[in-house]
Amino acid sequence: MPNLDDLKQKWNVEQPALEASVPYDAVTLNHIIRTRMKKQNNTIFRYFWATFTFHIVVYALLSHVLIRYGADTNMRLLGLLGFGVMVPFTAFMLWRYKQMAVAKMNQESAASIHTYISRQRALLVGFYTFKKRYELVLIPLITAIGVVLVFALYIPGGVMAYPGSALVTFALAALICLLAIRNENKKYFIRPLQELQGILEDYKG
Repeated sequence: MPNLDDLKQKWNVEQPALEASVPYDAVTLNHIIRTRMKKQNNTIFRYFWATFTFHIVVYALLSHVLIRYGADTNMRLLGLLGFGVMVPFTAFMLWRYKQMAVAKMNQESAASIHTYISRQRALLVGFYTFKKRYELVLIPLITAIGVVLVFALYIPGGVMAYPGSALVTFALAALICLLAIRNENKKYFIRPLQELQGILEDYKG
């Protein structure tokens, strides 16, 4: 009866030698990185389209207020103020995302891919920095405008008749906006920026 050593020797002889792992060449590495970059671009541009659609809805509502209630000076001022607050954010977003959308890279050149990713990350950082600062003004103002408009249109006496209720509504709306923005920032900016930085570090490895 064969002993354990004999069985082990027989097993080793019968098994084919495993091929050594083949290291990634430049073409394979570039392909992997392009795939990861495409995924991040899809995530980044989902924010753009969702936010742009939301802005269009807001502009449509403000336009409705101006057209239907523009004879009222207070309503007209609120509508114009809403446009004044939103337009700079929309304009900067369109400009920055256009820069990101038109950027091209030479897919055969590692240096070109690295430059492309670095530029995309820098553009995203610039917009994210602007977004965080601008929203400190945008959120309180647009929330206040929304509350005043809703109370003026649907509640007799408006904000002046129910200041306590208006204040509570403003606080709740602002809190909901802040929580939504925090989740939005994690999903569309913090994580993609971390991933882009990881891709850049892969080139150093």
